[in-house]
Amino acid sequence: MAHLVWTADLDTGIGEIDRQHRRIATYINTLYDLRASPDRQALSRVIADTADYTESHFAFEENLLEQAGYDFEGPHKKVHELFIRRIVSIQQRFENGEDVAEELHQVLSRWLFSHIRTEDHAYVETVKKYLQRNRAQRERADSSTRGDARTDYEHMFPELEQRMPKKGWLARLFSR
Repeated sequence: MAHLVWTADLDTGIGEIDRQHRRIATYINTLYDLRASPDRQALSRVIADTADYTESHFAFEENLLEQAGYDFEGPHKKVHELFIRRIVSIQQRFENGEDVAEELHQVLSRWLFSHIRTEDHAYVETVKKYLQRNRAQRERADSSTRGDARTDYEHMFPELEQRMPKKGWLARLFSR
């Protein structure tokens, strides 16, 4: 398996979700570059960063689905939980000295694109409608936001700050 190449069919059309998915793909490509490296410390960092960022992404996505009223939010969350358990298991095997870099790269690569094309694309219509309603309500409430196409996720999910430890992209998101 080689580097992941992002293709248009992976885009959901939800800007923040697409940015996060691309970032996960970048982590997976970094893992690919380091998989045969003798530097276990660098490999350990990229494995931990990939797992941390993926968990943060899942929390963001699950909260978005909940806010949007997505009918299958529960099953979607369960898929995330099962995947995290699998990754944590592989990560623990790595910490115990096992060479799991190639296996982890394959698992992440296959799962990411498959998950985006199936489970994630299934919620796109619901979430886009929710974001449009939310943006319209904000614009009506505050005329100063007119023309600002950016989605204010901090405003939409204030409880996410309390639910998630401030790590990685999430810390930067809430420190604005």
